[in-house]
Amino acid sequence: MKTKLLSLALLGAVMLNAQSYSNGPLSTGATTSTGTAAPAGYTWSELQSPNTTLGTAAFIGGTSNFRLVDDFTIPATEQWNITSVEVFGYQTGSTAFPVDQLNVRIWNGNPQSGGTVAFGSASTNVLNTAASVDAKMYRTASTNIGTTRKIWIFAGNVSTALSPGTYYLDYQVHAKNDSSVFFPPVTIAGQLGAENANALQYDGTQWNAVVDGGSGAPQAMPFIITYTVTVLGTEENRQYDSRVAVYPNPVKDVFQLKLPEDSRKASTQISLFDQSGKLVRSFKFADTYNIGDLAKGMYLVKINDGSNVKVTKLLKQ
Repeated sequence: MKTKLLSLALLGAVMLNAQSYSNGPLSTGATTSTGTAAPAGYTWSELQSPNTTLGTAAFIGGTSNFRLVDDFTIPATEQWNITSVEVFGYQTGSTAFPVDQLNVRIWNGNPQSGGTVAFGSASTNVLNTAASVDAKMYRTASTNIGTTRKIWIFAGNVSTALSPGTYYLDYQVHAKNDSSVFFPPVTIAGQLGAENANALQYDGTQWNAVVDGGSGAPQAMPFIITYTVTVLGTEENRQYDSRVAVYPNPVKDVFQLKLPEDSRKASTQISLFDQSGKLVRSFKFADTYNIGDLAKGMYLVKINDGSNVKVTKLLKQ
């Protein structure tokens, strides 16, 4: 995905850390646009009108063979040692964990235009059942609000080292009942799709762009990659978490952060680093962050919620 929510290490630095990359947000909050509250402890992932596509298929079963893929970029100064991936899906009407298989491939380049598989296979089950949990979200339309689409995190064990470049995370599940499983796209309140969205779906024959059936807007898929990277001679865990977003980006003065619910707490620390690796600004968790006095350029934004370090980049105009 193109919002480039990359777990970027400090440019020009050397560092090894476990980290997380997120490809875009999914939750739209605990209340729908029409005022309906989510069940206690849950939030909604609400379709943004005129969008109509609740989820896109990525399952194998019967005669069906659907897959999803979306991109991420590893910066020029880094090598990522990936240990796990997490994707977000639901089975309509199911209240119990719905899948028994997850297969993952990582493509070096776009699979639609000459990319090659750098890791994984379409036949190896990498599902980590113990790490696969209730995402505490329900996918719903803006009308006919309901809780029939409970979103789950499907976690997979991965072990691969990737050098700098643009890669595509490709995944597919199998349902315990051999039926359909759907995956909601990155969802941002007030937007029809993520910026530069370019997810693809395989339909058993070819790859096609994932677009909403109502608005026609291109869509991105949320996922999390956990990896280690070497920075400043230290080892740190990070995640590429697709639910993390900076907006607006580029930013002139004030920006906001879209974070998963488990990172939205008073103890979360927000740090900005320049391209030399110097810490230039620290914030406590807030609704907005003002960087109007900083010089123009690219900055690394590090979000530390006490459990995970999530990293993305910000362009100051």
